[in-house]
Amino acid sequence: MNDDTGPRGRTMRAGGRFARSIWLFPALLTVVLLGLTALQINGSSVGMFHAIVSGEVPDPNLLANEPQGIRADEWNVNTQLTIAQEAADYPRVNPNVGQGEDVTLIRDVPYKEWSTVFKPHNLAFLVLPFDYAFAFKWWLMGYLLILSCYFFVLALMPRQRWFAAGLGLALFFSPFNQWWYQYVTLSSIYYALFAATALIFLMRSKRLLTTVGWGALLAYVLTCFALVLYPPFQVACALAVAPFAVGFLIEQGRAMPRRLLLRQLGIAVASLVVAGAVIGVFVATRMTVIETIQNTAYPGKRVVESGGFDFMHLFAGNTSFGLQFPEKAGLYKVMANQSENSNFLLVFPFLLVPSVVLLIMLYRAKRIIDWPLLLSSLTLLGAVVWLFVPHLDLVGKILFLNLVPPARLIIGIGLLSFVGMALVVRRLLDERIGLPSRKLVIGYTAVVLLAQVLLTLHVERAFPDFMQERGLLLSVIPIPLVVFLLLRKHFAWAAAALLAFSLVMTVYIHPLYRGTTVLTRTPLAESIRAIEAEDPDATWATDVPSVENFAYMNGAHSLAGVYGYPQLELWRTADQQGEQDFAYNRYAHVWFVFDRDPAKTVPTSYKLVTADHFDVITEPCGDFLRQHQARYLLTGEPLNEACLELRETIRYPAATFQIYKVR
Repeated sequence: MNDDTGPRGRTMRAGGRFARSIWLFPALLTVVLLGLTALQINGSSVGMFHAIVSGEVPDPNLLANEPQGIRADEWNVNTQLTIAQEAADYPRVNPNVGQGEDVTLIRDVPYKEWSTVFKPHNLAFLVLPFDYAFAFKWWLMGYLLILSCYFFVLALMPRQRWFAAGLGLALFFSPFNQWWYQYVTLSSIYYALFAATALIFLMRSKRLLTTVGWGALLAYVLTCFALVLYPPFQVACALAVAPFAVGFLIEQGRAMPRRLLLRQLGIAVASLVVAGAVIGVFVATRMTVIETIQNTAYPGKRVVESGGFDFMHLFAGNTSFGLQFPEKAGLYKVMANQSENSNFLLVFPFLLVPSVVLLIMLYRAKRIIDWPLLLSSLTLLGAVVWLFVPHLDLVGKILFLNLVPPARLIIGIGLLSFVGMALVVRRLLDERIGLPSRKLVIGYTAVVLLAQVLLTLHVERAFPDFMQERGLLLSVIPIPLVVFLLLRKHFAWAAAALLAFSLVMTVYIHPLYRGTTVLTRTPLAESIRAIEAEDPDATWATDVPSVENFAYMNGAHSLAGVYGYPQLELWRTADQQGEQDFAYNRYAHVWFVFDRDPAKTVPTSYKLVTADHFDVITEPCGDFLRQHQARYLLTGEPLNEACLELRETIRYPAATFQIYKVR
């Protein structure tokens, strides 16, 4: 006989309780996170460098899919500059970039300073070997995104753990989040959701100590959110969650004793004050750099006007744009690239009519207004109005929407769609509201299906041959199916359907890649490090775009690379009157154009190529490079100057580099 009272029986019962608890899903996610970290597997497109220099030679570190060249902000900027931080021992001001750059602003890289505690995704770099920390950071961002949605849903509906898990995974696999997979994108969402969740538990807490604990967590999350430092995404996500927060406070205020309400609100306000104080210290200690950034030509002070948005872009996720590549049908005429083209599968817009019905039914039954659902629905309508109606300047100033380019507002609409779905489910669970009749749900689903068909036909007419059979099918089915399942109260299945379609649309976007040795353990990187060890005071310059960051990525001082903000003193050494200020006063990729005509001498000048790229046109042995102690030139084509000595030639299957020393 089995002894259920023995140790084995108690263990089995504990295991059963755990399997039925809300902690099973986070535990499984944690195992995946740690497993991928231990294997040094990430989703970076850093393998693009292997493709550039080695051509068709198989990449031994590429495990699945292909690297995405369009994600250059990741593989050619953030990843390489993170490696540069490791090479310099994680300083706050990296001395290897021009005259030194404060990396706590603009950059998403690890550094050793008090404020990094509010960027927890980077803390692993300070304790783990680099490739383990890099893998951990990559997946931690997705891990936090999933759990933020999971716990937000459970805070509203504690028994809906499978719906919460499915919705969290669907948020992670949304086309917008996958194409924009980076810290400023994902963290803007997950900190907004974590803040809303902390507020829920703070207001519901009865014990003072517990309430203070939730208040401390709220202060920490708000500080983390503020230090994301990308206003377009932050404002959009804040405006998506704020209506829920206001509605929830109204709802709680009507149900709580006045004394308890004042105590909870006081602690919430104290959280805001503490977060504001920390943010104030951060800003005050970087004011000079902040002023420099604000006065740049790019990005500068953007002022966005309402109206003029593209209708097809608003529902791009719903019409399977995320499955496609824009060059197939000249889509570049409308949108720049896959990232700009991407969107969420928006469900909440198709739940607005059911939301109105639910609000009316609840009010008739109990004279109660579901404020979170009402305000969230109105906010969605307001966001659409802002996108399509011009001359709403006053609204833009009040809500800071004038800081949010229309394509960036999509992140807020996408987040609001997930919040709205959760609020609709919460109301459908209300026992005071009966299950809608099958005929009514089928009829409404047919209307949604018709809307999806019309959207798809509109895309097909605009871009003939753009959508293949798979794209047509995935344009029509997902939203009506999810809406039907939600309204029939099959919530877990609705989340599973949304997840399945999101997964199909995005599973091929990112590669699975092992480590970052493709950058750090290559002949070029090793040559730079060897020369740097011999001549640590030298400066480098390059005219090769694909290796613009290689010198300071490997611990050497460089004039070329990606500058997070302009170093005006550096560039004005060749432009003392500031006549070319517009070309270099910006966030920019910077590389050199060396004069190769020995018969002439060109003065150093700056040429603006794109909004985020300018060239430094100069003599390889001229005054500008000598003034800044540039003793090593990295090129992709030979230089024939008497002052240059060929130090090394590095050959790859598809590229050759020369390193010259200036005598």
